[in-house]
Formats: sequence, C-alpha cells, structure tokens
Amino acid sequence: MKKIYYLFFLLLIVGLSACDRNATINDLPSRYATLEDGTKVHYKTVGEGDIVLLFVHGFGCDMNVWEKQYEGFKHDPIRMIFVDLPGFGESDKPETEYTLQYFADALKAVVDTLQVKKVVLVGHSLGTTVCRQFVFDYPAQSVALCDIDGVYCFYPTNPTALLKYQTNIRSFVDGFKGEGCKEYITEFAESLQGPFTPQEIVDYAMSTMPETPEYVASSTMSNLVDPSNWTGEKINIPSLIICTRASQIPDDNKRIMDHLYNDFTYVEFDNTGHFIMMEDAGVVNNLIERSYERWRQTEL
Repeated sequence: MKKIYYLFFLLLIVGLSACDRNATINDLPSRYATLEDGTKVHYKTVGEGDIVLLFVHGFGCDMNVWEKQYEGFKHDPIRMIFVDLPGFGESDKPETEYTLQYFADALKAVVDTLQVKKVVLVGHSLGTTVCRQFVFDYPAQSVALCDIDGVYCFYPTNPTALLKYQTNIRSFVDGFKGEGCKEYITEFAESLQGPFTPQEIVDYAMSTMPETPEYVASSTMSNLVDPSNWTGEKINIPSLIICTRASQIPDDNKRIMDHLYNDFTYVEFDNTGHFIMMEDAGVVNNLIERSYERWRQTEL
C-alpha cells in the first residue's frame, strides 16, 4: 500500500511539474525562421487551432511584452505565435535597412515555416504598423487585426502644416542617431508610462528599450516615418483598436481611425500607459478573446 501511495505522489509531482513547465513565455522552446538574407527570426509557439494569434511587439521590446496574454490564453484551445522582430530580442540584428516590409517579411517567414494558413495579427505600437504592412502584403493569410496603441503618421496636405510636421518628425527621428541614442531612448521609454503604470512595467521597458543597437533604432525610426508608408490606404479586414489617451492621441482619434479601417471596434482608455496589454491585461485579454471568437466563426 505504501508503494501505491508513493507512486501516486510521484505521478502527481511529475504531472504538476509538466503543467508548470511552460509557466511563462521564457519556458517555451525557442525556434527560428530564416529570411532570404540569412537572418534568423526568433519565435515561440504554443497551443492548437486553425486560426492563429500572431503577437508582434513594439520598438525596443521583445516577445516578453505579451506575458500577460500568454498567461491568459495558454490553457485555451487557441494557437499563439510570439515573435522577436529582427533587430530585437533574440533575433539576429544585421546591419541592414529595417523597413516595414522587412519586418512583415519576417512575420511571413515564421508563418510559412509553421505552415500556418490564417492569422489574427496582434500588434503593439510599432508592431501594429508592422501588422498593417503584413495585411497589405499578404492579405490572403490575414483574418483580422488587433491594434494596441499603434503608431501612425499623418502628413498634412496644407504646405505650411506639412513643413512644420516634417520638421517635428525629423527632430524626433534624429534623436535615435549617434552616440546619444541610448540616453534618448531612455527618455522616450520614460515618456510612455501613465500616471498609474506599475513599476514592474517601467522596469521591463527600461531593461530592453535602451539596449536597442543604434543602427537598428535609427534605421527603424527613419523608415517608419517614410511618407510612402502613410498613403491612407485602408485596412479591409475586421479590426479591434485599443488605445489610451495617455499617449496623447487626438481628440477625434476614432474619426481618424474611420479613415484607415473599414470595419473596426474602438476602445479607448483614459489613464493607462502605452503598454496597455500589460497594465490592463484582464480587459485587453477579454476584448481579444471575444473578438477572436467572432472573427474565427466568421472565417469558418
């Protein structure tokens, strides 16, 4: 009888250990896709499902920014992919041009390596812009888009306003160039917190954003604001837009989004910082989950 109890206890411990083995994103095994230039793109995947949630981080961050989403969905029958964009996280950091097309191609390489046919793209900040580029470049694989405090450039048509806007953009981008890049990114990261942002989120941003190599930072930002990326082309797939007033969005932001998205749900927070999915994870996860199920049923 003692042996039976011992074996039961041992099996229980092993079972609990197995359940806890992938307690965080860091515990998932690393995988790599390869771009045509040989760049290795780091990603992790978990779960099962015919339509995949593809999570894309923002500037200076890595896949760990989605920890709360992994925790929220890891026990659901949803397949998830977390990607480190080239130049960030554990992906290669070649000295190349970090264009939106280059980032979108990195997502495509991961998706094709896994033989995934349909994705729901979830992007934060710069990641939203990359997701939008993926939708434009690879519409057949794009089911829906979730924008979490995405980055947008709006070039005015009025010549005087345009000149002023271009001057401000140029001044912002120039800060990411040269020896003062790390200090500039540190100040930039500090500006992203809201009035109630927990210290652990601030610590995360400070641990990764200022470590971005200068050539990656300057190229990424220079290409991001390229006017050719901001033609006003609309996203034609269902979308969920989650933003915060703490990011100093325009008062008429929903109306502006109406010019960029044909079919979208709009949610606006008041005091949450830029890392909404970390700070208000429960609300964000609920929004994503409800939208995902609706999009999935429509697609099927």
